[in-house]
Amino acid sequence: MHTCILQFYDHMFDWNLKQEISTLAAIRARNGIHAGSKLRILLADADAYVAVVDDKVMVKIGTRYDVGSVIPSDFHPAAHGKDYCVWEKGSLRVPAGRHL
Repeated sequence: MHTCILQFYDHMFDWNLKQEISTLAAIRARNGIHAGSKLRILLADADAYVAVVDDKVMVKIGTRYDVGSVIPSDFHPAAHGKDYCVWEKGSLRVPAGRHL
């Protein structure tokens, strides 16, 4: 089991967030994100915080829904949930068995 999963055991099982945490861990691994990755803050307001990590992954945390003005067109949604969204740079990833 991955270290970050062990750290968030209660979130995964007691709070039923296993799928969301697993998806976020997969995005991190796929993009080579690590503790030393470069973080650049693009927006920091009371209702939205947007940052880009290693110019590969963008993260929005907060209640504001529309942050499209700071998300470049070459980033595509990879995960989302209550008050967060994550985008990956590059070609649009379509889950197996699904079509655009």
